[in-house]
Amino acid sequence: MILRFLTFLRSLWSVANLLASTLLCGLASLVMIPFPFKHPVFNKIIRFWARWNLLAAGIRVEIHGLENIRESSYVIVSNHESALDIFVIFAKVPLNFRMVSKNGLLKLPLVGFVMKKLLFPFVDRSKSDEAIESMNSTFEKLRQHDLSICVFPEGTRYGGKKILPFKKGAFVLALEHQLPILPVILRGAGDVTPVGSLWVQPGKVLMDILPPMETRDLTVEDRDKLLQQTETLFKDFLRKQNYLP
Repeated sequence: MILRFLTFLRSLWSVANLLASTLLCGLASLVMIPFPFKHPVFNKIIRFWARWNLLAAGIRVEIHGLENIRESSYVIVSNHESALDIFVIFAKVPLNFRMVSKNGLLKLPLVGFVMKKLLFPFVDRSKSDEAIESMNSTFEKLRQHDLSICVFPEGTRYGGKKILPFKKGAFVLALEHQLPILPVILRGAGDVTPVGSLWVQPGKVLMDILPPMETRDLTVEDRDKLLQQTETLFKDFLRKQNYLP
């Protein structure tokens, strides 16, 4: 009972910090929108927001493979265990990027408006072709500001130690814009914040940044091959770590 009560208190504290940090950082971002230098400043704001919430929740992140980041622009792909993944990636991947988000976030007061103005790609994941077109349109603008894009190719959180089939959007983007894919593999986020639960437990998340996958000699027709190679890379790595059966 005591442990359960302490978990409840920590969860309340984490939610309170999330609401407070989102409001403050959202307002700060809103003020920056009219200025030409808004994107570099927002990159710092969102990194601060993510680190604040990880600290408040008592979550540590152990990173391996930072040396594999050698350029400023990538299509970042990551597995997706829980909502915590968003905070971990924004806090710890040392790149300036925007994350593909679901359309429902547009309805959030302040947050949706700020995200749209600061070039977050919004997609309806049930409509694959429309999602790719939407990402591509926004990505053209991101490239003008030397921003990368982060995609969860599984399309949804799954809440367990497995890899769902990858969707093609990230790979079409990488091939059309001739950008390398940066694989980011997370472990442990689903244990700390399980899908469908409001409980937040202190713990550690492991992040492995693997060597980039080049696309320079490939065309859009190679998207299925690239998708399969990347999905296999994730599964093989996680099996070697005894994280997948």
